Amino acid sequence: LDPRPVDTGRLVTGLADLLQRTLGETVEFETVTGAGLWLTHVDCAELENVLVNLAVNARDAMPDGGRLTIETTNASLDEAYVASIPEPVAPGQYVLLSVTDTGSGMDEATARQVFEPFFTTKEVGKGTGLGLSMVYGIIKQTGGYIYADSEVGKGTTFRIFLPRHVASENNVPLIKAETPEVEKKRDLSGTATVL
Repeated sequence: LDPRPVDTGRLVTGLADLLQRTLGETVEFETVTGAGLWLTHVDCAELENVLVNLAVNARDAMPDGGRLTIETTNASLDEAYVASIPEPVAPGQYVLLSVTDTGSGMDEATARQVFEPFFTTKEVGKGTGLGLSMVYGIIKQTGGYIYADSEVGKGTTFRIFLPRHVASENNVPLIKAETPEVEKKRDLSGTATVL
């Protein structure tokens, strides 16, 4: 992976056109971006792959059409919340991406298995069962976690928690001034974009 500080709200907004074309005309697509969204430290291309994979799976779960919503927000996880999660997660500040569809949904047993390699809910020849296991691996490599909430006939929500990126003096790039002898440190942790 090639992780960098990323504004996930901008990333999702930038992907909206591609995702809408991928979903087709029968699926209504919406993005909801939280205000004051924190940065996270991820590989942009891999996170895009994660979102496209989840969108394609959502489309397949809504053969007669439906609605897909991708929402980004800040989340602070306390000890009580992480104790309720089946896999080990550190308390702290995260950026939460929720991918919600109104598709066929999954029962509890299926939802527990979706990230296992070669497990698929699709017919033979329609899927390898590798997509969600790769999604899981990418998210784990970023220091985050993902889980699925689903109900048969109601739809599925995948929640992706990515650790908050906090800029420090050690990871702020140096930008050369006009004269080579002078270097200035610039704080790039705000909302400015440097091209």
